[in-house]
Amino acid sequence: MTSVGSIARLAVLGGFCLLGFAARAELPANGPAYMDAALGSVESMVRATPGKPTLPRLGDPVDGKILADVWNEDAILGKAPYKAGDIPGLIDIVQKQVRLLQLYSLYAPGQGKQAPDTARNATEFQDELSRSHVFLLKTVAAALQAMNDFGAHLSQDEKTDARFQGLRQMRLGLQEIVASAVVALRNPALREPNQLLIARGLAENAAAIAAGSPAADRTTLVSAADAARAALKPAAQKALADFKATMTAAPCVGLCKLD
Repeated sequence: MTSVGSIARLAVLGGFCLLGFAARAELPANGPAYMDAALGSVESMVRATPGKPTLPRLGDPVDGKILADVWNEDAILGKAPYKAGDIPGLIDIVQKQVRLLQLYSLYAPGQGKQAPDTARNATEFQDELSRSHVFLLKTVAAALQAMNDFGAHLSQDEKTDARFQGLRQMRLGLQEIVASAVVALRNPALREPNQLLIARGLAENAAAIAAGSPAADRTTLVSAADAARAALKPAAQKALADFKATMTAAPCVGLCKLD
């Protein structure tokens, strides 16, 4: 499995290949800036309390309000449809959301003097990580929709190997993010509300994920989802079954056809 750090690098690398394409954008104009400020507030809390034994927690009245900003969908992502011009902004948001995911998944007490216990972190910080996974799934779906718009409006002369390679690299990074959400469902300590959050996040964004995934990658994601189902409660199993149904039945168009 690709690390969350390399996921971000893959997505950004692909984005650089496409920045020269001018197009109308639907993403809120200040969405990336709002995300940057919200993440900065979370990171400042960590830096301001170096002796604190843990990270900002969703259940804390003060911490929870600050964390809510970093997952404010209306302010950061706005509403679909997303266009080619949104790609740079969406990739920037992906990168920052991955940083947030890393903050919790790679946490180590003692200011880095100990190696991170990722298995413990996945259980201890599951509320925060689950919401990060869900927001990333929404952002991935938006980015794939924007990439499909980009590809649909390329002229024959603009269909260069460099552009297609950029699309492939971005798609790979985004697919790894989806896969990491599926893997998170396999944690036996994941509580039922968090199971349902992630499973619904997959189901609700399945159409856009399928539209950006070649047939082989769809099969891989569906197989991973099947492997996770046994550990889930019935409601989460139902949501994951909906994810599988959409991934299986969606027609292969646009990015799906890009091998």
